[in-house]
Amino acid sequence: MDAFEGIRWEPSSRLLNHVGSELEGANTFALVGDQQDAFVRIRAVAAHHLPARGEKPVRKGDGAIITVSGGPGSGKTALAVRLLGRLMRDHPATRPRFITPSGTLRAHLQEAVRGHSAARELFPGIGALRSTAQQAGALVIDEVQRIKRNGADGLPPDLTAVMKHVPLAVIFLDERQIIRPDEGTTVDEIHTAAQRLGRTHHHHLELTGSFRCASSAAYTAWVDALLYGTPVPWTRHTSYDLNLADGPFVLQQRIDRATTAGRSARTTAGFCWPWPRNRPRTPTLPLDIQIDVPSPTGQTRVWKATWNARETLTDTNGNPLAPRSQLWATHTGGHQQIGCIYTAQGLEYQDAGVIIGPDLTWDHDRWKAHPDQSHDEALRDLPPQQYLRYALNIYRVLLTRGTHTTRIPATDPTTQRFLDHLITQAPAHSVT
Repeated sequence: MDAFEGIRWEPSSRLLNHVGSELEGANTFALVGDQQDAFVRIRAVAAHHLPARGEKPVRKGDGAIITVSGGPGSGKTALAVRLLGRLMRDHPATRPRFITPSGTLRAHLQEAVRGHSAARELFPGIGALRSTAQQAGALVIDEVQRIKRNGADGLPPDLTAVMKHVPLAVIFLDERQIIRPDEGTTVDEIHTAAQRLGRTHHHHLELTGSFRCASSAAYTAWVDALLYGTPVPWTRHTSYDLNLADGPFVLQQRIDRATTAGRSARTTAGFCWPWPRNRPRTPTLPLDIQIDVPSPTGQTRVWKATWNARETLTDTNGNPLAPRSQLWATHTGGHQQIGCIYTAQGLEYQDAGVIIGPDLTWDHDRWKAHPDQSHDEALRDLPPQQYLRYALNIYRVLLTRGTHTTRIPATDPTTQRFLDHLITQAPAHSVT
């Protein structure tokens, strides 16, 4: 019984390590549970609407829309890439493509197929969405909730063009990862638009598994309760390692040790410190992030760090010092910079440090937003209650990047004490 209770679902290998071989036809990672069920259902719809290998590329039926939603680590991107590979083999005449508004995810996917020059064309940029909709017979679109509306009511115009012209569009989204007011496509909006355009919204599929965070559904549920519901104590009976960090100095030491040991470890933070657009091209980055840390002696130390570099930095001999922002989470030197929501969303690493900044604090049994503490130009002028929605979504993303561990320091003392009560002082779970 102990062995049975300890079983957890997990894919056979990491996605980005095997994208290239997957697209060549080798099934290098497994789909499990509702991922596999969704895969079978989507293939059945594709077989009805798309020409099979060897058939002429003619449109069949009225076209189909499928939506797939799921939380962080539910396997959306793994399913999307596996689906792209299958569409290429079963329906090559449709010229399937994978599009995402996440420049970070696209950069990693293109790097994963860097040895396959033709495969890079499978991942066009989001700016090419409308033109791709005119050419491709099948589109897989990931993180649709991040496509900008550009002032339009309802669906973004480019997404409407996809639904109007593409015979098969498979749309992946997570409505709790909407992080800006100019984003926010929902399943209901897609369904309504499909009816208006005469398209069939065949399925809405939910992925409920958890393949990140050590496959711990308990941890992702704890995060959701912390941010959106009634916070509950963390019970340390799951496979996931969650704890507090006693300030940023302690967190930095942990990330450095993990990196030295060969683990992928990264620190992210709320966008609460300036990040100038025009940084000087020098071998060093400015220490824009500065946090006052009281010491037991009563003196205050200042922890200083830098945001991840916008472009690759090298020393005078051409040796890499810092990767460009899109590759910050995986390339050498990235652990020495701090990532934000725009460079961490869609990615994962083994050990995560998350600095909860002064833009979100716990105050009298509720979360309170402070947009004046934000340096995100898209958010800082919002009313506090509107900003709160995006702040909670942002920290939900950051708190679910670590596959094995997460450590949290908060800059606000009251918030740190609240988290200490939930995490450190909570009684361990026992089974009788």
